[in-house]
Amino acid sequence: MPPGRKQGAGCWTCRLRRKRCDSTQPICSGCQSLEITCHSGEARPAWMDGGSRQKHMSETIKTAIKQNALLRRERRLLAQEDHGMIMTIEADPVPRQLLGFNPAPALALAPTSHTGDPITHNDPFGAPIASSPSTSSSNTAPSVDCSNESQSPHTVTSWTSGAPTLLSTNHPAAPIQVQLGSLMIYLDYVFPFLFPFYQPSLLETGRQWLLGLLCQNEVSFHLASSLSAYFFSLVPQSDNQDMHDDCKTLVWDKLIEQMDLAIGSIQSTVSTVSNSGAQSPLLDKIRIMQEITQLLVVEVTVRSSVDWSIHLTPALSIFDEVFKIHGLDHSSKPSLDVLSNSLPSSIPMTTQHHKALPNTPDQSALAFFVSLLLFVDIIASTSLGTPPALQAYHDSLLSTRGDSTFPVHLESVIGCQNWVLVAIGNVSSLCAWKRDAKQSGNFSVLDLVKLADPISRALENGLQALDVNSNFQPKKSNASRLKAYYTEHDRVIDPTFAANINRIWAHAAKIYLSVSLSGWQSNSSDIQSSITQILGLLDTIDSPGQLRSLAWPICVAGSLAVPAQENDFRRIIAMMGPMGKFGTLSSASSIVEAVWSSRDIIDGNVWDMSLSLSILGSPALLI
Repeated sequence: MPPGRKQGAGCWTCRLRRKRCDSTQPICSGCQSLEITCHSGEARPAWMDGGSRQKHMSETIKTAIKQNALLRRERRLLAQEDHGMIMTIEADPVPRQLLGFNPAPALALAPTSHTGDPITHNDPFGAPIASSPSTSSSNTAPSVDCSNESQSPHTVTSWTSGAPTLLSTNHPAAPIQVQLGSLMIYLDYVFPFLFPFYQPSLLETGRQWLLGLLCQNEVSFHLASSLSAYFFSLVPQSDNQDMHDDCKTLVWDKLIEQMDLAIGSIQSTVSTVSNSGAQSPLLDKIRIMQEITQLLVVEVTVRSSVDWSIHLTPALSIFDEVFKIHGLDHSSKPSLDVLSNSLPSSIPMTTQHHKALPNTPDQSALAFFVSLLLFVDIIASTSLGTPPALQAYHDSLLSTRGDSTFPVHLESVIGCQNWVLVAIGNVSSLCAWKRDAKQSGNFSVLDLVKLADPISRALENGLQALDVNSNFQPKKSNASRLKAYYTEHDRVIDPTFAANINRIWAHAAKIYLSVSLSGWQSNSSDIQSSITQILGLLDTIDSPGQLRSLAWPICVAGSLAVPAQENDFRRIIAMMGPMGKFGTLSSASSIVEAVWSSRDIIDGNVWDMSLSLSILGSPALLI
C-alpha cells in the first residue's frame, strides 16, 4: 500500500466517476487504461466542490474518454500487424521532387521505442495534443519532432511556406500508420466516391496531383483526413450494425473544427495574395482557388444547409483573374492550354523533346479544378436563377461538338458531357431573361420561344447522337490495355453506360427547359415522358457514388413527379443506404419531399426551378 493513502480511498478521478480504484501511484490502472489524467493525493481538488465545477470536470473527463476511445481501438488493431515496428521520418527529398512535391521528409522503417510515460490525450485524427519524453537508441532512424509547444496541433500553413510536417512520430500513441490510414481512405474511397467518373490514365499521371495537394498543404490534409473519418463513420460495420453514435459525434465535431480552421487559414492567405495584387505568383493564386474549391465541396458534402456562395464567389473571381492575366491565346480567347503552359515546371528539362510530355501534377490539378468550377458554376446558377458567372468561358473552354481538341471535358470529371451542361447553363440564362423581362414589362412569348429553340434543338441533337455513338466500340488504346491487367470490366468507361448517365442529365435539362417555357406543369406529357425515361435509366445505376453524382437531375425530375411516382424516387434514393448522408442527394431528397407537400399551394404560373431548389430556406448546390 503506497504511503499516505487510506485503504479504499482511490484517486479523485475514479471517485468523481464513481468507479472502483486500485489506488496505484502515480497513475491508477483505470485511468491508465482510459488514458485520462489521474488526480491523486490526499488533498481534495478545488473542483471537487459538489457543484458546478465538479459537474464541469465530470463532463471534461467523459469527453476525454470518448476522444481516446477511437484511437485506442485503432492502436489495438495496428499492434496486431506492426510487430513492434512503426514508421519514422528520414530526410530524402529526391523522390518527392520527382513527383512535383516540395522537398520534405520521406518514410523509412525504424524499431519502436517504448521508453517513457504513456500519452494522456490524443487527437483521433492522428495529430498529437500532448506527449511525454521518449528516448532514442543508436539504431533508430532520425525522426522529426512535431511536438513544439508553440505550435497548435491543428496548425495550418500556406502554400508558399513549403511542405508542412504532417506526420508526427515522436510518440508511440499515434503511429504514422494511423495518420497515413486516413489519407489512404481518402485516396482509395472518399475521392472516388465524390468523383466516380474521374479515372485519369497512367499516361495522364493518374491522381498523383491529389497526393501532392494533400502532402503540400496542411489545410487540405486535415480536411481530407477529417472527411475520411466522417465517411468511415457512415459505413456500416456489419450488415446490421452501424458505428457507435459517440464515435459519429466525435468525428463530426472534429470535421467541423477542421473546416473552421481551414476557413481561417484560407482567409489569411487570400488577404496576403490580395495585398500583393498582380505581383502574386500564378501558382499561388491557382492553389488558393483549389483550396477554396476543396473546402466548398467538403461543406456541401457534409452540411445540408450552408452558405456556399461565400466560397464559390472568391473561387470564381480567382478563376476569372488568372485566365484574363495568364490564360489568353493570341486571339485573346481563354485557353486552358495557354494557362497550363504558364505554370512553372516542377521538373527541369535538360534535353530537348519532340513529343508532348505528360502533365505535371500542377497542370493535372489545374485541369481538374477548372472543370469542377465550370460545373459547379452551372449548377449554382439553376438555384440562384441567374446566368452562370463563367458563361463567357463556355464557347472557348467547353466544346458542344464533341471536339477532341478541347482540353476541358466535363464528362471525365462529372460524367456528363459538355453539351448537356452548356444547355443547362443556357436555360438558367433564359430563366433570368424571362424574369427581368416581366419585371420591366418587355416580356414576349415569341421572344421566349425564339431564345429557347436553339437550346431545345441542342438537347434533341445530343440525345440522337448518344443513340448512335453508344453502340460504337472504340479501338483499344495502350492505356486501356494496360488498365485491363489490373481491373475487371469497368462500367464507367462502357459506352452504353456512359450514354445512360448523359441521357439522365439531358432529360432533366429538358424538364428544366419545359418549366422555363410553360411554367410548373407536372402533368405535361413532355415532362412526364422525360421523368419516365429518367426513372428507367436510374434503375441501371447500382453504384452509390454514381447515384450520388446525379443529385441535380434526380431533384429536378423528382420535384415534378406525380403522386404515383413518389415511391419510385424514394426507392431509388434509399439505394444509397447510410451513405446517403454523404453528399447532396440527401438535400435533393428533402427538397423533393417539400415540393410534394406543397403541391396544393404552388402556383404553376409563378413557381420555377430556382424556387423549388430554394424551398428549404436557402439555395441548394446539388453537386
